[in-house]
Amino acid sequence: MMLPQMLALMLGVILLGIVLLCIYAVRDVYRKQGSNLPPGPRGLPLLGNLLQVPSKFTWYKLDDWSKQYGPIYTLWMMGRPFVVLNSVAVAADILDRNSGATADRFKTIKSMFYTSDSFVSLQDHTIEWRGERRAIHSNLNIRSTVRFLFLQENEAAYFTLGLLRYPDKAFDVHAHRFAGSSIFRSLYGGERFNHLKEDPSRLIEKMHKEVMHAMLPQNSIVDMLPFLEPLIQRVKWLRRAADTWFREMTQEGYRLFDTAAPTEDWEPIVQNFNMNREKYGITKHNAVWTTVTLYMAGQETTSTALRVCMLALLHHPEVMRAAQANIDAICGMHPPKFEDRDKLPYIDALVKETVRWRPGIPPGIPHVASETFQYQQYTIPKGTVFFDNIWGQTRDPLVYPNSEVFNPTRFLDKSGKLLPVTPDTRLDLLGFGHGRRVCPGKDFAVNGMFIAIAYMLWAFTFEWPLDDAGQPIKCDVNDFVDHSFVASPRSFGVLVKPRREDLEGLLVEVLNQYDAQHKV
Repeated sequence: MMLPQMLALMLGVILLGIVLLCIYAVRDVYRKQGSNLPPGPRGLPLLGNLLQVPSKFTWYKLDDWSKQYGPIYTLWMMGRPFVVLNSVAVAADILDRNSGATADRFKTIKSMFYTSDSFVSLQDHTIEWRGERRAIHSNLNIRSTVRFLFLQENEAAYFTLGLLRYPDKAFDVHAHRFAGSSIFRSLYGGERFNHLKEDPSRLIEKMHKEVMHAMLPQNSIVDMLPFLEPLIQRVKWLRRAADTWFREMTQEGYRLFDTAAPTEDWEPIVQNFNMNREKYGITKHNAVWTTVTLYMAGQETTSTALRVCMLALLHHPEVMRAAQANIDAICGMHPPKFEDRDKLPYIDALVKETVRWRPGIPPGIPHVASETFQYQQYTIPKGTVFFDNIWGQTRDPLVYPNSEVFNPTRFLDKSGKLLPVTPDTRLDLLGFGHGRRVCPGKDFAVNGMFIAIAYMLWAFTFEWPLDDAGQPIKCDVNDFVDHSFVASPRSFGVLVKPRREDLEGLLVEVLNQYDAQHKV
């Protein structure tokens, strides 16, 4: 495009933008006055509450506002209503029981430039999405994940061996390797990630962080000034970063898909996707991007959950001792296995409390209403965005008394057995989302957390490392980093104290047995 033409186009867009801003401002006033939405904090003309919503640690502010406006209230941003759901009951009513009308996704203009609507987590509840979801569910439902249990046991043993052999590495390095290797191998096959070699998924993780950043409206000038979208569509260099991201991510996805390692003992998910594309109603492009999305969604959240669990155990040694007592009574000298799970309810409760206490995605992933509906005395119009504030819900005093206390027994009855979950709610695992958009890899993730936590507590007692003066080097329970939706503890060290004689020999023997039996 010639320079004069470009300048003329930009001038035209700016003038159009000024006109649209005036129209939006007038429309904004009338729309709010005529709405029957839950009341919330007042904002500015046109921008609404945009400048009041922090770009970091958003969930704290959303929870604070609920103390003034109640468990459901409305924010306005750029003329669009954002309804905040801050209690278990309200979220269950709207996102679980009415999921047919609330299963669409909120997408920023910037994120659409990046993903071209190929990112499964951001797609609306369309025929294409249902095919992808069908493929995922066929491979990751509670029955299908059984085929990966031996792989997760193998990874848990290697994770524990890494803690023993490389105690000077920060705990997040070990958790990252376990989560990445478990998920990567279930998707693409191949050997476990080695402690001393480069992580083969680093590129995917780097690119995941970039697209997560693009999902926040506050990080995007085009979402604050949407009249710029036509200009960006026309001028390539303005969308160069997004085009480059999509091209490189697609290339990496196809490379991994086409070079997936065959295995004699389990069927990697890409193999199942490829053989059943017609059955699921998906194209190869859908299959490639679905697989990449599963890795992106699962790796960071699983790694974060393990780090949160360790943080809680270090601050609550009494919980560590209770978990070890349950493990010792059932397992003795042999490492935990999934076949022991029914007799290890405290470990399952520990997993559930970890997900509740510091959820990996505290603000949730926003939903969108695909139709207008009534809720209580309110009319929720089509297009309304729902902030599924998991942080606030997991602090609901009606459901979780003393919510800031880390207490796995809240999920156990008086006899020490797991409490049943109330039908059509997700009280025990709210961190995995709601309704038709609940995390499809939930069972795989919970299985991985269970066996990793059981293994490390069977093998070790954990303490804070000491500085040169003999003082513990602690990480505060609120010392977290916001990675755009995902929140994780800052990196911290751990002092590992083996609980078994010849622990290394026991772990190596277990790994050799797995490798011989399963040709891992």
